Amino acid sequence: MILSEDECNKIKKLYKYKLLLQKKESRKQRNYHEMDESSWIYKLIDNFIKVNLGEDYSLLQRVTILRYDKGDYFKKHTDGNYNQSISENLPYHFYGGVELNEKDEFDGGEFFVSDENVDYKKGRLFTHGFEESHGVKEVTRGTRWSLHFLISDGKEKTII
Repeated sequence: MILSEDECNKIKKLYKYKLLLQKKESRKQRNYHEMDESSWIYKLIDNFIKVNLGEDYSLLQRVTILRYDKGDYFKKHTDGNYNQSISENLPYHFYGGVELNEKDEFDGGEFFVSDENVDYKKGRLFTHGFEESHGVKEVTRGTRWSLHFLISDGKEKTII
C-alpha cells in the first residue's frame, strides 16, 4: 500500500501553516509534530504501518510533517539520543517515513541512510533502524515534503 495522491496533498494542505522553522547548525527545515492520536493523520499513518508491516506494528508517539525549501537540509545524525531526551522510557522502536511529493518538484534533497541514498518514491513506506545514521542533503530547487515517525513492534522492550 502507498499513500494516494489525495492523501499526500491533504497532508500538505492541512499542515502548511502549522510548520515551524528549525534552524540550527545541524539542520534547517520546517516541521510539525502531530501527537494527537485522534487526528486524521495519526490514524492514517497507524493504519498505513499495519497494512505494510503487519498488525503487530503501530505508530508510536507522533507523526512529524517535514518541509524542506531551497537551502534546507538535515545533516547526518541518529535519532536515538533525541528521542530519549523527549521520553526516557520509550519502548523499542524503529523509524518510518513517506515522501509526499514527486521527485521532479525539487533538486537535491536526497534522503540517505548509512551514507546510501534511499530510492525516492512518492507515497511508499521506508524504514531504518534506531541507531542508523541518516539525513537529507541540501535542497537546491523547489520544495521537498515528507513524513517521519516512530514504529513500535508491540513488544515490551525498553530502550536503556
